[in-house]
Amino acid sequence: MPPALEAGAAYLAACVISRFARGPLPVIVFAFTLALAGCDGTRAAPSETELSPTAAPTSVPSSTALARRSEALFTDQTRHSGKTSSSFASLPAGAVLPPAPSGASERAVTVLLDAGAVMRGELYRRGASAEPAILMLGADLSAWGELPLQLSEAGFVVLALQTDSVTPARLVNAMIQSLIAVRGVDAGAIGLIGEARAADLALLGCAVNTLCDALALLSPQSRETLLNMMPSFGERPLWLAASASDSESQAAALALSQAAQGQARLEMVAEGRGAAMLAANPGLSEQLLAWIALQLRGA
Repeated sequence: MPPALEAGAAYLAACVISRFARGPLPVIVFAFTLALAGCDGTRAAPSETELSPTAAPTSVPSSTALARRSEALFTDQTRHSGKTSSSFASLPAGAVLPPAPSGASERAVTVLLDAGAVMRGELYRRGASAEPAILMLGADLSAWGELPLQLSEAGFVVLALQTDSVTPARLVNAMIQSLIAVRGVDAGAIGLIGEARAADLALLGCAVNTLCDALALLSPQSRETLLNMMPSFGERPLWLAASASDSESQAAALALSQAAQGQARLEMVAEGRGAAMLAANPGLSEQLLAWIALQLRGA
């Protein structure tokens, strides 16, 4: 009971005693009033619970870890240190590595595009700095004939890669990144050349990659698919070649030249398909070389 209520009850009790002599009725009235005062529904506030600190878990100190340098971590019994070439130091994190010599020939290289894609190719470079570069995509490296060497002698770094029927277009970006990682490549002047099925691959990849500045297609095939990509390709220059003996490629090349938003040049020849047109039609390689030089070197 609160102190105030207790004081009131004591006062009432005193009054009862003082009035006891006056008769039973006053006693009954005061007793009833006292009972009502004690039943007003008021409850005493609970006392605050004392807080006690919780038990802290015990821990056993772990042993000190041994810190080792990267050379110690990656050196094996054959004394390979695991160090990479100093030329990779300028590459951003996650960059695709440049082509690596495969040892098959002087120009033979392999390109690691991702965990499941390794491509064989040939790299042509003269060692000069800030050279425009050409990525060539085709099913047969030998089918290009002298064109890669001619492009190299004209002042281009050339990476010719061998594709197949299941090479996805998404890897074209990694191919371009691998090319511009080559020392001396001018990343501001990159051209693509594709032949036959790889011509479709080149357009699909180039359309969504702004590093691609100029595109040349020999015998493109998938007319409707490629036309859908032309808005993404935008106003970049386009060179096309097809033969009268290949109605599928002829229709695709004609449609692409008409849908181009920028400069487009169409070469119609008598025969051949893809890179084979270069050998079957003398002068076609020179025309392509002159066009590439004009677009990427301004000459």
